Amino acid sequence: MDKTWIDQLKAYLQDVNRTCVDGQSGRLQRYFSRQLAQESVPERQGQQLQGLQRAPEPGERPRAARLQVRPLIMSTIGERQAEAVIALHQRVYAAEGEAACARERQWVERVKLERGEDDRWLLGEPWDSFFTWPVPADSPASDLREEEPAARTAAVRGGYDRERAVAYAETYWNSANPAYRQFAVDCTNFVSQCLHAGGIPMLFSQSRSTGWWYRGGQRADWSYSWAVAHSLYLLLRSGKAPFYARQVADPSQLAIGDVICYDFDGDGRWQHNTIVVAKDGQNMPLVNAHTTNSRHRYWEYRDSTAYTPNIRYGFFRILPEEATNE
Repeated sequence: MDKTWIDQLKAYLQDVNRTCVDGQSGRLQRYFSRQLAQESVPERQGQQLQGLQRAPEPGERPRAARLQVRPLIMSTIGERQAEAVIALHQRVYAAEGEAACARERQWVERVKLERGEDDRWLLGEPWDSFFTWPVPADSPASDLREEEPAARTAAVRGGYDRERAVAYAETYWNSANPAYRQFAVDCTNFVSQCLHAGGIPMLFSQSRSTGWWYRGGQRADWSYSWAVAHSLYLLLRSGKAPFYARQVADPSQLAIGDVICYDFDGDGRWQHNTIVVAKDGQNMPLVNAHTTNSRHRYWEYRDSTAYTPNIRYGFFRILPEEATNE
């Protein structure tokens, strides 16, 4: 039976871990497309991985490595492409026992795979570190499991990882993640992706009118709350799953990873959403957004052509489930 792309990714990560110990990059050759192999990408990656071989004592080679993996986004794109964003935490040991840890690093990788002519899944792009926030040292190891062919993120246990949501917003504020459809009016789709990247689990339903979800593949589908500004506003205002949001009165009460909704005309129809990614010197939110792609834009949107004196704002704190009774 042919390997699925997730099986292939598992095998690749196991061999990456082995290469960090012995430096033998030749085993990586079989995971790359012919073009990348000809460009000596596996050898270059092997050289990078050998940097982890340094041990406390000169000349002492590492004896083992432990790699923990947490899936963040697992996406099947059509029948021949896939993309994974994974958080990794690796310890390299110079001798037996936890006390002999010689080197430790935490990082996040984006891995893109393509199904070749022989139906084998191969890496279609070089190993690509693109997020650099710290991953908690006590993050549990996680198997990579394919639940369904859709873009998704493993839920962050214990609540909402704001830094991870902001890291995603900073990465894709001026571009589109190919795992998702891009809309002409893309603001809510973008905010939903950021929230999901922060660990908010999708709430699936057979109806587009309920839940909060996106299903990828050739026949992509999504809930209204995923991509329509007014629908997301209503779900946030309800305070129900999956956000358990709480509306606050003042923008200074927001933190990074929170959401601002906009009713430009003040007529009760909410037209725009943004995500808070920073605070200025006066503790006021700076936001990222799509449609008119914006980064660190002042929250009021007075510079927008859609702005009117009747504008209304909805300020929403995103809360973990256990914090709803505060």
